Amino acid sequence: MTAHHDLDQQLTAFLRDGPDALPDESFDAVRDRTEQTRQRVVIGPWRSPTVSKLLPIGLGVAAVIGVLFIGSRFIGSPSSNVGGPATQPPASAAPSEAPVSAAPSRMSAPPLTQIFTSPLHGISMSYPEGWFAQAATQLWTADTIPFDFSIPQADFLHDGEASFSLNLVFASQPIGASTPEDWVAQQMAGPEGCAATEPITVDGATGLIGVGECKVAAVTADGRGYVILAGISPDDPSNATTYDRAWFEEVLATVQLHPEDAVEVAPSATP
Repeated sequence: MTAHHDLDQQLTAFLRDGPDALPDESFDAVRDRTEQTRQRVVIGPWRSPTVSKLLPIGLGVAAVIGVLFIGSRFIGSPSSNVGGPATQPPASAAPSEAPVSAAPSRMSAPPLTQIFTSPLHGISMSYPEGWFAQAATQLWTADTIPFDFSIPQADFLHDGEASFSLNLVFASQPIGASTPEDWVAQQMAGPEGCAATEPITVDGATGLIGVGECKVAAVTADGRGYVILAGISPDDPSNATTYDRAWFEEVLATVQLHPEDAVEVAPSATP
C-alpha cells in the first residue's frame, strides 16, 4: 500500500507542476498498475486528441460568423432604423404658381341666316340674324367710293344700333377700259383701302383683300368690279374679337356675284 500511495503522490505532483515527460521508472510503474487494474487511464493533456483542442476554437469562430451575419442583415437593410426611427427631411413645398390669365376667346357671332340681294349692284350675300338692310338707290359712277352708311350708292347691312358699330357695305361698277388688276389696285389704294394686301377669291372672282385688321376686299367678274367692306367700330373691343378677319372671310364665302343682273342705267327718280 505504501508503494501505491507513493506512486499516487508522485503522479499528483507531476500533473500539478511536473515536467512535460515522465521519468522512465515512473512511466513503468504507471503501466504496471494499469495492466493490473485493467482500467484505461488517460494521463496528462499530452494524451488528449487534437480535435478536443480545435473544438472550442471552431465554436468561437462559428459564433463570430453568426454575429457578423446577423449584424449585416440589420445594418444593410434599408428599413432598419438603428438608434431610433429615421427622420424624413420635410418635403419642400412646391413653389406656388401665379394663375395664368386665359386669353380672351372669340365669342360666337350671330349665324349668317339672312340673305340680301342688291337691287342695283348684282350681288347677294348672307348676314347675321337680327341685322337690318339698307339698299342702294343710286349708281356708283365715281372712281372710288367712300363707304359710309349715309351714301345712297352703296348697299348697307348693319346691326341696328344707333352708332352702326357693326356693318357691311358693298357696291359695284363697270371697270370700263381698266384691266382687272388696275381696277382692284385703284380701289385698294382708295380712301377705304389697305396698306398691305394679299390675293383672295370670292365666288370664283379673283382680287385682293386687306391684311390684318383692314377688312376690305375688291374683285372683278365679267368686266364689273366689286368692293366689299366690313366696318367694325373700335369703341367696343368685344366687337373686334367676335367680328374679326375670320368672320369677314365667312361672310365673303357666302357672296354670290351675278353681274348680269346689275343695273347699268340709273333708276328713274320716284315722283
